[in-house]
Amino acid sequence: MKPFVLLLTLSAGFLIGCKGEEKSSPELASSIENEEKLRVYASNYPLYFFAERIGGAQIDLHYPMESATDPATWTPDANTVTAMQGGDLILLNGATYEKWLMNVSLPDSLLINTSLGFAARLLPSGETFTHSHGEDGAHSHEGVAWATWMDLSLAIQQAEAVKKAFIKRRPEQRDFFETNFKELAEALSALDSEFKKVTAKDFHRNPVYSHPVYTYFQKAYGLTGPGLHWEPETPLTSDMLHEIDHLKREEGIDAIIWKRAPLKASVEQLAQKGIQSAVLLTLENTPGTGDFITHMQGNLKALKALFAGSASL
Repeated sequence: MKPFVLLLTLSAGFLIGCKGEEKSSPELASSIENEEKLRVYASNYPLYFFAERIGGAQIDLHYPMESATDPATWTPDANTVTAMQGGDLILLNGATYEKWLMNVSLPDSLLINTSLGFAARLLPSGETFTHSHGEDGAHSHEGVAWATWMDLSLAIQQAEAVKKAFIKRRPEQRDFFETNFKELAEALSALDSEFKKVTAKDFHRNPVYSHPVYTYFQKAYGLTGPGLHWEPETPLTSDMLHEIDHLKREEGIDAIIWKRAPLKASVEQLAQKGIQSAVLLTLENTPGTGDFITHMQGNLKALKALFAGSASL
């Protein structure tokens, strides 16, 4: 009987060991799952949104610029650079948006320039930059406008670049990424068509833009106008009002498009001059509520109201 007892004892010990391993397996599975997820960094909110919609739970998504007042002028600290160096992908807007890249060292293999595929469609910003390269002396470059996603047809191409980057790293998840991208592209395409319908109508507006970040929007939807450098939170000065009077007289300006909600006093002062105000968010910053699609829908609604002569803030 003793051999039999010994066998039972060993079997019991083996079963206890198995239960212990079973108890820790969820943590082990979670660790493996996290390791398998693509660690992705996005350089602005539109790319963050596209990546989130396409990658879903299959990616570990980071947006270190989220708290920045202006992601276009953000500069990473040493810890952030180190973290990004350890990632799998860094999604870039391109079109000179990420000026911080000149001051950091990141592997080229991680960088995905989402506007590279439509480089021939990039537009000048109207600004000129002068710098020198050693003995070659000083020379100038015309700046490139960077708010590419405001042309929703270009936004779709940027989202597609994100999808392709995900598939290249995780080909076994192709169907998942393709399905999510298709849904996103359909939503963006529908909005693109709606914007074109609104601006294609017979009646039109002659807007001035409070900031020169609408270059791609103007090109895509045919709503052209000069760009100012007005901040919505800044009260209008006599010089600013004089500038509006000049634009109204010389170019027939009858509306102004703001990046964010302006001061109520500014809206009233401009209304007295026959200038209606409307807000079209550029969305490089994370919105407090909603997402890229809902706020673009809000932009469309604001544009419709402006064209109908009922815009109000």
